[in-house]
Amino acid sequence: MNRIVSSIPGRVRIRDKALRNLTRLRRLESLLQELKAISVLRTNPTTGSVLVYFDQRLMSNAELELALDQAVNEVLKIPLPTKRHSSLKKRLNRYSKWLMLVSLVASLAFATKRRTRRWHILTGNIFIAGLLVHLSIYRKLLFR
Repeated sequence: MNRIVSSIPGRVRIRDKALRNLTRLRRLESLLQELKAISVLRTNPTTGSVLVYFDQRLMSNAELELALDQAVNEVLKIPLPTKRHSSLKKRLNRYSKWLMLVSLVASLAFATKRRTRRWHILTGNIFIAGLLVHLSIYRKLLFR
């Protein structure tokens, strides 16, 4: 749900560059108007954003966020990711973050000592490897 830029009880804002297309935005509006919990729907084709006010007694924030994401995916014809692939990416990213953290601390510790230049270089390279893994996972978000 990376399209949701703001979410507070009773209000959610979504934004996507693909929604700058007026046809897509109108189609999304028609899909969202079918949800009975939505009381106010404001769209902005210049920014590609949709502001949704809704009744929390009829639908929770999590349920509405899921419905919004599914509606945008339907309008943009984006298939939903499979859970297995998504969880694998999350685990791999978590491990790469830990690798970066530990190797950065070790590299800084070795940088303060004399005669540990090799270890400093090695741990610095391990940090860069972890960073490359992290960036490869999020490469699509980097070039949006």
